[in-house]
Amino acid sequence: MPLKFAITGCVVAGVAFATVASAAEPWTLVRREAIRSHVEFLASDLLEGRAAASRGYDIAAAYVAAQFRQSDLAPAASAESYFQSVPLLEATPVLPGSSAQLVVDRDTHSFEYGTDYLPSADYLSASSTLTAPLTFAGFGIDAPELEHNDFANIDLKGRIAVIFTGAPARFPHTQRAYYSANATKFPKLIERGAVGVVTVASPQDDRLFPWERIVAMSWAPQMRWIDEESKPHEAYEELKLRFRFNQSAAARLFEGASKDFQTVLASADAGEAQGFDLPGLLTLSATTGLRRTESANVLAVATGSDPRLRNEYVVITAHLDHMGRGSAVNGDSIYNGAQDNALGTAILLEMARALDASGLKPRRSILFAAVTAEEKGLLGSDYLAHHPPAGTLVANINIDMPMLFAPTTDFVALGEQHSSLGDTARAAATAQGYKLSADPQPEQVSFVRSDQFSFIRKGVPSIVVNGGYKARDKRTDIAALRQDFLEHRYHQPSDDITTPIDYATAADLARINLRIALDAANAAPRPRWKNGDFFGQTFGN
Repeated sequence: MPLKFAITGCVVAGVAFATVASAAEPWTLVRREAIRSHVEFLASDLLEGRAAASRGYDIAAAYVAAQFRQSDLAPAASAESYFQSVPLLEATPVLPGSSAQLVVDRDTHSFEYGTDYLPSADYLSASSTLTAPLTFAGFGIDAPELEHNDFANIDLKGRIAVIFTGAPARFPHTQRAYYSANATKFPKLIERGAVGVVTVASPQDDRLFPWERIVAMSWAPQMRWIDEESKPHEAYEELKLRFRFNQSAAARLFEGASKDFQTVLASADAGEAQGFDLPGLLTLSATTGLRRTESANVLAVATGSDPRLRNEYVVITAHLDHMGRGSAVNGDSIYNGAQDNALGTAILLEMARALDASGLKPRRSILFAAVTAEEKGLLGSDYLAHHPPAGTLVANINIDMPMLFAPTTDFVALGEQHSSLGDTARAAATAQGYKLSADPQPEQVSFVRSDQFSFIRKGVPSIVVNGGYKARDKRTDIAALRQDFLEHRYHQPSDDITTPIDYATAADLARINLRIALDAANAAPRPRWKNGDFFGQTFGN
């Protein structure tokens, strides 16, 4: 499409934004009712919760592709297609086929499924059994820069590692986010010879994610994407079985050990490194239903105008999938996912339409990606990060469950302290009449809990702008609305079109994200990690 308007420039808070003459800046063309319409369709019962690799998801993907085509955006999966097929292995634990049994001397104790433990899926075998001695390995972390090593006094070779989830509360939030991830922990356990893992909720995670809530969601199948060698990616095959025990069951593993469970809980709360052998042999057995399938990322591109920069991509992501059908709650078994993440996808679609309607051609290309299988472990975004369009990904703007319940005067930008995108986001919010507030709950390490982490792990600066906490109406308690959603609607059938959503604020989020994307696409230098940033040093090229 030819450039319809002459490009001019403006500077807000020290950050240069590309703009266009007259009133046709892309952000002025965003329509809140269009966002509402997308949400009402994507979160309708017709789509049956949009589970990855389901009929409902395929309908949603076709809808997104049709919207991209209507917006005159080019297909980006191939020259002719918007659909990037993600090959998947679906693994469903078969409940009667799982067991966990501890033998200490002549005493045998059998644990109960759901009450005491949950099995993981085995992506490599339909039936698996592992018998091995146990070693407690604290959080399963070796962080020399923080003088923490749970492995200092133990030998894990041929043993099942028992570890806490999360990371010590004393860690800086960034390092805590990184070291909490299984993708960080499991390779370290494998390096040290562990053959299995039992994870136990840390004291803080046990408060945030109660066992009853975890069990209630255990019906959902697990997935991995399949690599070019037909192997499931990051299946950690050396860790033959991975079970999750609740704290009361885990306490049984520590009976007769050098320290009891309450002592190690207190040490974990204090952030102390710890590790020692546990008595007895643990036998874990799991039966897994395995099925190969596929689901599509939906990709469209606004091709850059600069011949030198058009093969550099600013990728804007929102996950299209949700939980599908599951256990009925109050007679409703469809997990619609209105906030999570029909709203994020709707914002992405309206950003794409508004950019095309403006006629503005950014220097770099902007890739719009509605990705699959986020709920299965960030799989669609991880596949995209490993298989991008020909060119280089230089920045990621992710939109996931922004929780926009009422008008606010602020937004929260996760990751703003890590890269130059934070300065851009602050200027974009200011230009739109908002302020950026600090993340009020950094201890929840949200920056590694969504699709942006797939790109961070490939060295790509990333940011997520979410709803703020400062209500325009002082009588509105945003924090209470968020807590009510998390307790009663998050990953529940009630996250449907009855969920409160303020579409005017959603439109403003689309405008802010457009400003960020266009700055990243038009500025001479690429977005960059800040000097000395932990993620930049860990993953940057």
